[in-house]
Amino acid sequence: MKPVKRIEIIIEMPALPALLGILREQGLTDYSVYHNLTGSGHRGERLNDEPAGGASNACVLTTITPEGLGAFVEKIRPILKRQGGVCLVSDAEWVVH
Repeated sequence: MKPVKRIEIIIEMPALPALLGILREQGLTDYSVYHNLTGSGHRGERLNDEPAGGASNACVLTTITPEGLGAFVEKIRPILKRQGGVCLVSDAEWVVH
């Protein structure tokens, strides 16, 4: 197994293309995107009932080496400050196969 950092980022849909661009710039080409999240946070409840989907949230799940984490966080921090959102980082083990 290989130690990695698991990154989960929840952001509004309009910020998703910019976030995915940063992932690619950082060489993070393996990720999953969960669309149309519902829940509640400091900006209120998200019910995902807007027809155009502009106010819905997405979650991006990816991993990074512990050494690459600091630079990545500094790249996404401006998006989080401008658009809001949540970034969670946790320790994980990658099962090498």
